[in-house]
Amino acid sequence: MSLSLSACSTTPPPEPPPTQQNLMKRCPSVLPLLSTGTGEDVALTMSAWAAEYHRCATRHNGLVESLQ
Repeated sequence: MSLSLSACSTTPPPEPPPTQQNLMKRCPSVLPLLSTGTGEDVALTMSAWAAEYHRCATRHNGLVESLQ
């Protein structure tokens, strides 16, 4: 009597692509508020908003690129 071994071939599910941890940081839900409403205050606050937008957009775009 001879024994025959058979096996089924299965492929493991693909692993998700590695992502950088700094890309997993959420964008802030609260931005700096105007304190006095002077022209200087408006300019500084809008500058802070723009900087935060660019930091968040950079992370978001990096995450999208790493997942593609």
